[in-house]
Amino acid sequence: MIFAKYCFLKSKLIKYILLVAFLIRLYNLNFPVSGWHSWRQADTASIAKNFYENGHNILYPQIDWGGNTPGYVESEFQIYPFFVSALYFVFGVNDTWGRLLSVIFSILTIYGLYLLVRKTISEQVALWSAFIYAVIPLNIYYSRAFMPESMMLMCIVFGIYFFVKWVEGDKWKNLIYSALFISFSILLKIPTLYIGLPLIFLAFQKYRWKPFGNLTLWVYALLVFVPVVLWYYHAHNLYLQTGLSFGIWGFGEDKWGNFNLLINPEFYNTVFFKSIAERHLTWAGFIPFIIGLFIKREHKNEKLFDFWLISVLVYFLIVAGGNKSHEYYQLPFILPASVFAARAFAKYLPLKNISSSFSAHKLRFTFFAVCLIVMLVLSYLRIANFMRGEDRNAVVFTMSNEIKKYTAKNDLIVTLCDGNPVYLYLADRKGWFIVPSNFEIKNIEKLKILGAKYITGEKLFLKTSENFAVLDSLKNNYRVVKNEESYFLISLLE
Repeated sequence: MIFAKYCFLKSKLIKYILLVAFLIRLYNLNFPVSGWHSWRQADTASIAKNFYENGHNILYPQIDWGGNTPGYVESEFQIYPFFVSALYFVFGVNDTWGRLLSVIFSILTIYGLYLLVRKTISEQVALWSAFIYAVIPLNIYYSRAFMPESMMLMCIVFGIYFFVKWVEGDKWKNLIYSALFISFSILLKIPTLYIGLPLIFLAFQKYRWKPFGNLTLWVYALLVFVPVVLWYYHAHNLYLQTGLSFGIWGFGEDKWGNFNLLINPEFYNTVFFKSIAERHLTWAGFIPFIIGLFIKREHKNEKLFDFWLISVLVYFLIVAGGNKSHEYYQLPFILPASVFAARAFAKYLPLKNISSSFSAHKLRFTFFAVCLIVMLVLSYLRIANFMRGEDRNAVVFTMSNEIKKYTAKNDLIVTLCDGNPVYLYLADRKGWFIVPSNFEIKNIEKLKILGAKYITGEKLFLKTSENFAVLDSLKNNYRVVKNEESYFLISLLE
């Protein structure tokens, strides 16, 4: 096993950090997929469930919103839900296993970050990096979400770590481990290509100005990119066959290449201040991060984190639309950012000789102690706010239970929503979702011809008088199964 020799933890502090990180991520671990960013989690969870039910064929990921088709979708490489489906085979289908796998990958990420920083900077900065990364709020939330982000971040950290070990020791096994992790990180999320910049920096450190003529590095590149090219070629062929996609190549549309955003100050305010400074690092963690940027680099490999940070900033500019819309797109930024914040804490709030440091620099010591306390308090408050959104009495659960009660397993369902597949996933049904702007009788009739037997939705998605008129028409012409204050379920059968 790759991790076997790293399982012995020499530092007691890292043991405690990992233990605390693990325990705080277990809260409400058995909560079904719902709440904040439930659409992303529901897609991942549905792929895991479909792997389990349809033979664990990793080459053919299936979603629930493909209507009367098998639902094969163009997507990133779905190794994470494939692992979850393997757990289902042993323990049965339950969202808890997906969440737990995310937690495990998150803990490995924290430990990998500790190993990397210890090797390139110092033990003290490594401990602070692991601690900061473990306790900031959105890391906690997304590391227990049914999403592949935790696995992707783990692959990035260990990919860089083993590359550093190869640079220092020239052992082929470290190069192969690095290629394996980096390749998986790109397979999991194609924008992770940005990680090439810090790797190129390390290659220059090793070979000076001749890295591109080195055969070993070309072998490394082949190990990384051959699986990536093969998968995304296959995935695009799935799209050509089914027309279903997560939009991974939608350049200039939803996620990629929205360069008009780059001249809009609101983009920078949203990404860097509202998201990174306030939601991710908390302002109390953001200030040490800024200070850490200006601390002198003592070791030659410390600049690795400068290039890492720059590479993520380049990714922000290329994937501008995705970063403006979704704060979890900034999770890769937090890895190097935690290191810069840790450099500040390690210098001004050292773990060793605390009393002498306080005596010598009382004001500076007090400032960083206050930053630490406020960061922990703000993290707790933000996480508590997220957890309040995980309500087992939410309408979506009532709806899903009613759908299960009144429809058959193979009935195709139309859900009125904002494009969120969570309604289909929780009801364990296949079908389509229809957004309010397309909620028209002619569109519903088309879906009925394709096999739709029921239509359902939360009434909060009835945005206009036209939407209410369509619902009234459906109630007048079809059998109303449920018409509650917050949702409806109507049979489209004659």
